[in-house]
Amino acid sequence: MKTDELRNKFLDFFASKGHKVVESDSLVPAKDPSVLFTSAGMNQFKEQFMGNITDFRRAASSQKCLRTADLINVGKSPSHHTFFEMLGNFSFGDYFKQDAISWAWEFVTEVLKLPEEKLWVSVHQEDQEAYKIWLEKIKIQEERIVKLGDKDNFWPANAPKDGPNGPCGPCSEIFYDWTGKCCEKADCNPSCNCGRFTEIWNLVFTQYDRQSDGSLLALPSKNIDTGMGLERIASVMQNVRENYQTDLFVPILNDLKEHLERSQITPEKTWFGSSAKTIADHIRAAVFSIADGVMPSNEARGYVIRKLIRRSIMNMKQAGVKEPFCYRLVYVIAKTMEKPYPYLLKRHETIAGIIKKEEEMFWSILKERSPLAEEKFTFYEKLPFASATFHGTALDTVPVFVRIAKEAFTLYDTYGVPLEISKEIINKLGIKIPVEDFEEEFEKEMEMQRNRSRNASQISSEIFSRSTAHLFKGLTTEFTGYDSLESDAKVMLIIEAKVPVDAAQSRQEVEIVLDKTPFYAESGGQVADTGKFFNSSGFEAQVTDVLKTDKVVIHKVKITNGRVQKGMQVNAKVCEEKRIATARNHTATHLLQYALRKVLGESVEQAGSYVSWEKLRFDFPHLSALKKETIENVEAIVNQCIMENMPVETMIMDIAQAKKTGALAFFGEKYESYVRVLAISDKSKELCAGTHVKQTGQIGLFKITAENSVAQGIRRIEAVTGAEAFSLFKDQEKLLNSLCTVLNAERERLIEAAQKSIDHSKNLEKELRKYKLGSLERQAGEIAAKAVRIEGINVIIEKFDDCDADSLRKISDCLRSKLDPVICVLMAQGNAKPIIIVSISKSLADKGFDAVKIIKELTALAGGGGGGKKELAQAGAKDIESLNILQKNSKDIIRKFITG
Repeated sequence: MKTDELRNKFLDFFASKGHKVVESDSLVPAKDPSVLFTSAGMNQFKEQFMGNITDFRRAASSQKCLRTADLINVGKSPSHHTFFEMLGNFSFGDYFKQDAISWAWEFVTEVLKLPEEKLWVSVHQEDQEAYKIWLEKIKIQEERIVKLGDKDNFWPANAPKDGPNGPCGPCSEIFYDWTGKCCEKADCNPSCNCGRFTEIWNLVFTQYDRQSDGSLLALPSKNIDTGMGLERIASVMQNVRENYQTDLFVPILNDLKEHLERSQITPEKTWFGSSAKTIADHIRAAVFSIADGVMPSNEARGYVIRKLIRRSIMNMKQAGVKEPFCYRLVYVIAKTMEKPYPYLLKRHETIAGIIKKEEEMFWSILKERSPLAEEKFTFYEKLPFASATFHGTALDTVPVFVRIAKEAFTLYDTYGVPLEISKEIINKLGIKIPVEDFEEEFEKEMEMQRNRSRNASQISSEIFSRSTAHLFKGLTTEFTGYDSLESDAKVMLIIEAKVPVDAAQSRQEVEIVLDKTPFYAESGGQVADTGKFFNSSGFEAQVTDVLKTDKVVIHKVKITNGRVQKGMQVNAKVCEEKRIATARNHTATHLLQYALRKVLGESVEQAGSYVSWEKLRFDFPHLSALKKETIENVEAIVNQCIMENMPVETMIMDIAQAKKTGALAFFGEKYESYVRVLAISDKSKELCAGTHVKQTGQIGLFKITAENSVAQGIRRIEAVTGAEAFSLFKDQEKLLNSLCTVLNAERERLIEAAQKSIDHSKNLEKELRKYKLGSLERQAGEIAAKAVRIEGINVIIEKFDDCDADSLRKISDCLRSKLDPVICVLMAQGNAKPIIIVSISKSLADKGFDAVKIIKELTALAGGGGGGKKELAQAGAKDIESLNILQKNSKDIIRKFITG
């Protein structure tokens, strides 16, 4: 059975059981800061699991997931992956164990038609309810039901003892028995790691709430959370023992082999055993992540993707590849996943370009930084225990692998040497280290660095964060802001410090929920409205922010006068000026996307946006900076649409119908079954719940203020409209008038006058350089007279009070032309920091003298660092005092190099 068919059968089966089929969430969880990536099917349903019931209580999905905890096993084991799909069915306080188990069995035996005798199950050792269902209802043979403990059959693993606090429960797993025969162990069962069994489905029964004291309280509303790895069940259905032998990976591995053959590269056969599989897995993960907006970088999610790409490059390097190569796999990955994820094929060129740029950068680093890393790690090679396994060996009471990990991190943090290069060199030098412990120590250093550089609060370790969600049960806020900026409303709830209160008064800051509101809550990149609440009894409050959770709108307010209480009638009024300005910018954002797609092609899709009353911001995938002419063209198209005063219309449509009409979706947004579609004449059609103008002419004017890169492969345009755009033009006019005054020229001759001024300045600089050069030559003659001879070699050590690096180099050149052989050590405060330059005659370099070695010895005293070539090296120093120390000791250091 093909994987695409398998995925569809699962979703169709649970749809027939009353489940809502929910589209896969992004790999970047929009509303869950507790995880970097979506790592399980349940992530997008956290609100429902917390009791915030929406319009469905049963759901099924095939969720894109990414995990990196078992990187060391990827490619080596038959079923470990970074990116994978998780098939799952969920119940939020609806059905429980009986139905979950019965339907799971029905699906695997009747739909997939797996032989019952090939299936085993496990249950938690204390879950008698699940055990009886399997034994008495399903009637599976008792010897094929295995009872396991908290580590294997509880979610989260070991939660009763180790936590975290929050919802948890026992689980039951279904296993496929490949051989039907015991291994060497007589009691071989699914807990055995001999490879006989593959876990295909995990049914989690969320029935407890773990407390801080470790006790498990029964949840009032019990939930079901199941997960079946698509890749694993595909291997079972296609009768192959490895996921890499399924139709998900075979096309990728075949394509990789063909590319290598065309490049006349022939790796060893063993390379295809694990390295090729690792590459297929990692690049697949990178493709999906980039498509979901994660760009390779050194921070958070981006660092994970960069790491996966670099691991792939290092594996390609082992095959003999010496240039960017992994990007060539993007097309076959997109083609293989075309049916469930058609957007990959649409964006594959952009994604390939991003990966290729990342590869080019890393290959450049490999060539430039490897010698530096090799020099650092050679120290450990020379130790007497260099060939031994270092785990537990002490050097200054610290295990050596820890010291090496710290060295690797310093190389990464200071010089940009990636971990992959360090590992390769350590291996090349024959230094044996426990790889997992080494990488863990490196990650510790990385995490400490992140903690030092960020002030953001730490993410909670709770599985479900505690929130005020339970306070909003049964509440709904009607949004009236599309048609009116003012509304009479009833106060339904007042919250102070996450606690409901009956009333609040002047100077208090609280959150208020109304039965209806004209205030737009922040979403879809558009900022929240501001405004005020008031009534005839003297109550007044400023609305500073507006948020939304499901169907409830929460207003953050500061009470400026009077008192408010639950049940009171108030008038809610949005700030009209800000709302209209925001609407201008939001509609202009849609026109901007239309213009970019017209100029750059349909590969342009929104990758993020920000819309406020002051400005708009639009992010989109593109590999290079936009030319000035392109920006002007885009700007002209938008302004033409504004001048034509096109109608801006909205309609409510079924989401499937909306997508069929060609409506574009916003990046990272979750949509309901029915959506609001915004159409601007025949130019633009997008799914959008934001606020907009009625006619494009109301925007007035559109002006791009900036275009730059925000991440690899992602460009950002910033712009203003209306009054802000007009103000910008007025400011530019003032600047133009000021330039006319300064240059004493009319506008028509301003460029000519500016050019004359620039030419005059350049001539003056040229004359000044001539004067300085003559001065330096005279100065060099005076310094040459101070030379000290050591073993027949002239030695010059001179400190200058005020001199830049370029001047020091010129003085050095003059001295080398006047004296031969000569060693010069020149130092100065410089413009920003102390500078040291060491230069030697070519004749000395030919005899083995090296300016780089000399300067490294000197900077050990000066507290700096640098490098260069054999005849000329440059470094920085810590401060001016370090130069004074250096001036006193340089002669002895030079003498040591001369006399050996």
